[in-house]
Amino acid sequence: MKKKITSFFLNIILIVISLGAAVLLVEAILPFFNIRTIEEAVYQARRPVVQGIFGEYHPQLSYTLKKNLKNVRLYYPGQLDYTITTNKYGFRGSDWDLSPERKNIVIIGDSFAFGWGVQWEETAGQILERELQKSDPLYQVINLATSGWDLDRIIQSLELYKDLLKPVAVVYIFCPNDLLGGIKKLPSGDYDIEYHSRPGDEESFKAMVARQQPDYWSWNKFYRSSYGKAYHARIIRPIFSTRIRKSLSIDPAPEGYDFPPPIDPPDECTLDEEHKEFFLYCLNRLYADAGQNNFYILDTSDKSILYRKDKPDNRRWILREFCLKTQGAYYIDFETFVRKTPGSRKYYLDYDDHWSPEGHDTAARLLLEEMAFKNDGLVKSRKVLFSVIPAKAGIQ
Repeated sequence: MKKKITSFFLNIILIVISLGAAVLLVEAILPFFNIRTIEEAVYQARRPVVQGIFGEYHPQLSYTLKKNLKNVRLYYPGQLDYTITTNKYGFRGSDWDLSPERKNIVIIGDSFAFGWGVQWEETAGQILERELQKSDPLYQVINLATSGWDLDRIIQSLELYKDLLKPVAVVYIFCPNDLLGGIKKLPSGDYDIEYHSRPGDEESFKAMVARQQPDYWSWNKFYRSSYGKAYHARIIRPIFSTRIRKSLSIDPAPEGYDFPPPIDPPDECTLDEEHKEFFLYCLNRLYADAGQNNFYILDTSDKSILYRKDKPDNRRWILREFCLKTQGAYYIDFETFVRKTPGSRKYYLDYDDHWSPEGHDTAARLLLEEMAFKNDGLVKSRKVLFSVIPAKAGIQ
């Protein structure tokens, strides 16, 4: 009996050792095959997340970045290599010049507006500032965007700083995942988008940041970022799941184009009424915070949306409808531009959904054309823009 028990436990140990050896073998061998879909999945798990590594708890905005960072590097071999500097408020860029004569243009949004993956001088906001200052040095473009924020935090950031910054224009760079936050409707019919700090929130956030540090190790972190998990997610699971296969599929694009073409704007967006109502509430609140004048909205979409056929429930149609009906609100349809431009894949980073330097350059130039400024201030040009303009990015 004793021999049987000993043999049983030895077999268990051998199985565990064999499984461990198999895992290590997979981790050692798979990288040499350089299978794109697996490499992308590993990148998504391992890439340096700026708000995770350098985030700081904020009692009104949930979090910003740590204050007064100086050229800290975010790096992933072959994919990401950029630095960030933050000011005394925890936003990207140097300290703001709050001189009363300054003409401040405020950019709000999430990681696209923040400039994930590109250097500060390559961001749309800095390109916009340089071009505006050629005619009037008093212009200053201030970036209030933070990676990972939903629309509620985006609104609150503008409301928190608008009186300090007194913007002459506000630019909202919209990403569809801005609406992923919960819809909290009050009995009054209003929406509760405030951040309600709870005891322990700050400690929980600090613990999350500690787990995101490059030198932190745990079995869970190893598993989530392993090649074995990526192989299972991208190769094995799609075999058995229609939903996953569909989510990873790509609809065909015309020859010479990277994404399926845009549809004509529908008479009405078919987004469900609950999300539409909440979205319009948020847009109206941003519009009011912007001073009901010089409010620009530039949409963007990640590649998971662009690789699929355009649809009438696309959230950008809400943006278009809103700007058509709202005095002083102006819409730049970046997604339609991308879908109609040959070779537009260059506007995005390789394994990442965010804009490349070419994408930021194009977004800035589309904004500049819409703003059509004069030396004495911004003037509006057209109600809804879609055109092709020459730019550094090589648009034809």
